[in-house]
Amino acid sequence: MRHLTRAGICGALLLALAPAAPAQQEIQKPRDTWQTPKEIQQPKGTWQTPGDIQVPKGIQAIRAEDERCTKRFLVGSDALFAFDQATLSPDAEVTLDALVPLLAKAGKHPAVVEGHTDAKGADAYNQTLSERRAETVKDWLVAHGALPAATTIQGWGKRRPVAPNTKPDGSDDPAGRQKNRRVAVVLDTCKE
Repeated sequence: MRHLTRAGICGALLLALAPAAPAQQEIQKPRDTWQTPKEIQQPKGTWQTPGDIQVPKGIQAIRAEDERCTKRFLVGSDALFAFDQATLSPDAEVTLDALVPLLAKAGKHPAVVEGHTDAKGADAYNQTLSERRAETVKDWLVAHGALPAATTIQGWGKRRPVAPNTKPDGSDDPAGRQKNRRVAVVLDTCKE
């Protein structure tokens, strides 16, 4: 019987356990036909042109024809407050920051900050909520130098809607109610 050395046993084991050399595989060619790019086509029809630049979060500057000395800056309450709240939401500062230069551009005029609600809820509750929201916006604008501290506030509750709160059939009109929930900074442009 042959006597195997330790090195010989290890070598024999390694040869026995080593994987077989892989067979050379043939590279497969695509089975389908190749696509060739076509000519780049020019757009057809009319191009859209950009509209007026929009102020962030829906601030609207309005001058009504029947209010010759009045300029209103309307901000939807949904951009400032959570539902049924009078504390500013986390995103409100972006909106109010956009309002500050608009007020500065309009000049130094006496102002009133108005609060408005939709028609949901009791009259007294909506009146209080509109006043609290107007006060909150006024306080922020005063703290940021956009309005003097003597600026007054006016809560209108649900008494001055700008859109219907209900549809003609009497059902709820959420889009109309959303427009009615607003805060307005009203400037008297005939006075300095």
